[in-house]
Amino acid sequence: MNYFILLFAASLMASSYNAPKKIYIDRIELKNRSWKLDGKCLETQNEDGFILSAYSESTGDIASRWGYFISFTENSFQTSYRAPCGVDCFTSVSGTYQWLAPNKMELFVSTISRSKHCNKDSESPNKSFGIYRISVENDNVLFQRI
Repeated sequence: MNYFILLFAASLMASSYNAPKKIYIDRIELKNRSWKLDGKCLETQNEDGFILSAYSESTGDIASRWGYFISFTENSFQTSYRAPCGVDCFTSVSGTYQWLAPNKMELFVSTISRSKHCNKDSESPNKSFGIYRISVENDNVLFQRI
């Protein structure tokens, strides 16, 4: 009986140890990739969250090339907006990020650049826009402000 309890405890410890490793792999996959966003992202300081979807430039669907996008490097990010015509407000946000835990990231916005037909001017907030819990659901990466 003691052997069974020891075996059960060991399996619990092993399973709890493997979970952070999977989250770590998911977080690494953000780097050096472009993602399509479900809408505007980090243009204001009080956003609840956003969803990233895998995106490839080589897709044959021309409509998928329009919309909001984000890309990550080693410790920075850049958003962009693309539209089929030039009669729009084109906004891009750039900044840095810091992992606080395997599933928590703080996003710092340095510049919000606006061009063409915008109601607001560009700005340089140079501050944190919040801490986000990150989870993976199917092929999407969910950022939820906490």
